[in-house]
Amino acid sequence: MEEQKFNKAELLKKAQTNHWKWKSPYSVKVTVDRLLAVVGRYPEVLKYDRIDQQAVAKVSGHDIRPAETVFFQNSKLVGKLLGTNIMVMEQLPIKTIVWEDESGQVWLQTPDIDHMDEHYNLNGGDGAIQAIYDLLPGWVEEAIQE
Repeated sequence: MEEQKFNKAELLKKAQTNHWKWKSPYSVKVTVDRLLAVVGRYPEVLKYDRIDQQAVAKVSGHDIRPAETVFFQNSKLVGKLLGTNIMVMEQLPIKTIVWEDESGQVWLQTPDIDHMDEHYNLNGGDGAIQAIYDLLPGWVEEAIQE
């Protein structure tokens, strides 16, 4: 996947306007594959788990639309966030959800970073919130670009 250059300010505004939720033109699996490929270019980002929620639901006999959850975090930013407010651990690692809705549209949603900053009184988390603003929307946009 070729790294694309995006206008960070425009991407942040789009993420905030859409409450950190994006439409994907790809299937759930392909969207997650693409996101992990982008994130994988950053060695400081730890990838913890990828859960196929559809497969989990089938274990108990339920049939749901495709849905996956992915957990990752930037090791360079965790200390800054936790040093500001240890309770932000409730939001870490970052949980990204990707699902197919009733109409077949695939969505990708990350935590609302603005809410996290406000709710935990991070006041920017020693620069960590700005770093997330600079990275996360671009990663998602690259993952969902056709």
